[in-house]
Amino acid sequence: MKKLSLIFFLLITSLFYPLHSVKAETVEWKEQADLPEARVGASSGVVDGKIYVIGGRGPGRLQGADQTYVYDPQKNEWSSKTSMPTPRYGAATAILNDQIYVIGGMSTDGVVETVEVYNTKNDSWEKLEDIPLEKKVSPYRIYASSVKGKIFVVAKEGNYQMKTYSYDPETKKWEKKSSLDYIVTAGTLNEIDGKLYLSGGTESLNKMIGEYDPDTDTWIKKQGGWSAGYYATAVYNSKVLLTGGTARLSVRDVILGTSYSVQTPKTFYRKGHSAAIVNDNLYIIGGEENTNGDMPNAKEKFKSVLSISLRDALPQENNTETPGDKDPEPTTPPKDDGTDEDGDALLIITMVNGLQKEYDLSMKEVNAFLSWYKKRDAGEGPGFYEIDEHDNNKGPFESKKDYVVFKNILMFEVNKYKK
Repeated sequence: MKKLSLIFFLLITSLFYPLHSVKAETVEWKEQADLPEARVGASSGVVDGKIYVIGGRGPGRLQGADQTYVYDPQKNEWSSKTSMPTPRYGAATAILNDQIYVIGGMSTDGVVETVEVYNTKNDSWEKLEDIPLEKKVSPYRIYASSVKGKIFVVAKEGNYQMKTYSYDPETKKWEKKSSLDYIVTAGTLNEIDGKLYLSGGTESLNKMIGEYDPDTDTWIKKQGGWSAGYYATAVYNSKVLLTGGTARLSVRDVILGTSYSVQTPKTFYRKGHSAAIVNDNLYIIGGEENTNGDMPNAKEKFKSVLSISLRDALPQENNTETPGDKDPEPTTPPKDDGTDEDGDALLIITMVNGLQKEYDLSMKEVNAFLSWYKKRDAGEGPGFYEIDEHDNNKGPFESKKDYVVFKNILMFEVNKYKK
């Protein structure tokens, strides 16, 4: 059986953009200027090409810090800014209109519902109305992101549900939204194409993804999540990059529920670190080495900052935007104009029962299958797909077709070639 770790890699390259690959041994992590002080569980984000790291826990500290640090990748320098009014760690963080929102977390007074926003333009902090949580939420159990001009917060307030809230910066009011009947602890929340995706963490044993549509205020559960507590994520070309492992970079398509991994030179296993993308470079900041499942304190050696070129490590889309510098715009697949339909491919579909089917098809046929799969995943179209086996079948048949049922597909792989 062919290795499934490369699933969707060739699918992406053949359908959306040309292949750009580099051998694993040539993809290197580079050491950058150290943080002024070690950090775990900090709030972080990218504004105007600079990385902000706020609060968190420093070495030997039981309580949260209040420092605001900013990193300039062009100068490879850190500098200090105005401190956050409420020291804390494990808070939710979102960026909207060049401002960084820090929500909840653990402070010197215990768990807080405090919301403070940092203005990156004038280096000032403003206290906003507290988030109206029904129950206190522990650190690393609250997540935030901005989408369509509002801040959305997802919080673990009970044992069975994640509660959702939205904040309108125009009215400065909070509003309670629908809940998700699925628990994510020490996970991540990401915005992609106008929707929110919640996954990961220490309780996500069945590895689901929660998808939230702010237009309809609805959650749905999807397959393709992961179980990894206190890891970090960053969005690149509408894919989620999962960081924290020792020798791989995991690329997750949370829309399709598929993934592949890129092997990189070994680095420290990290928890509670920050991940940020500037100019196609991924930065891993702070964190701590710990494999026992708990969130550790920061140690001095983890002031380190590492970066890796995503242009070298991953296939690239044909665009000039810099992920992480602005809210991503919705994207659509290329039109069916024949430009991506040269050659043939071996489509390998693995069913949930382990059965594997192989189809030797033209790229036009493969693209039609992929188009059906994406629509069906979005709840549109028929629940099965007809695949013509052409001359692949054996026997005295004029024709033979397979009918693939969507809900029975575990994963699939596309191996493109030219005859």
